Amino acid sequence: MITARMEKEINAQIKAEFESAFIYMGMAAWAHKNGYFGTENFMWKQAKEEEGHALKLIDYLKDVDATVEIPGIEKPTTGYKSILDVFEKGLEHEKHITSRINNLVTISDEDGDYATNDFLQWYVSEQVEEEKTFRNIVKRLKMVGDHVNGIFMIDSKLEER
Repeated sequence: MITARMEKEINAQIKAEFESAFIYMGMAAWAHKNGYFGTENFMWKQAKEEEGHALKLIDYLKDVDATVEIPGIEKPTTGYKSILDVFEKGLEHEKHITSRINNLVTISDEDGDYATNDFLQWYVSEQVEEEKTFRNIVKRLKMVGDHVNGIFMIDSKLEER
């Protein structure tokens, strides 16, 4: 049985996942405006994925007959210094989301909520993948520095996502 504390925290995570989607939409808008069409594609797909994470949490709350709260979301930032700045901020954000997921797991342990703990393990694994993806892109962007050809190549590769 889900506790009131866990219900509240999952609703907060739903908001965080929708915020993630908006953050990535803002990054996509910046990328489009600056001609990074591969990054734009990557970020739109990332936004849809984050929206899916929120919907999965909503479905879980419905499955356990808990109350779902649909959050309001603020306008995201659309100003970045560079493509590297975009992905560094994305990596920072994914680390923040990882800490939130880990906190949910801790709460499920403390509350003896084994069903929610089992459900959350998918998110634990997903965050390993999310951080790895952003970290690898940041590493490659740092490798090429300000070399336009390298940036263009990485951006083009991101269009394949």
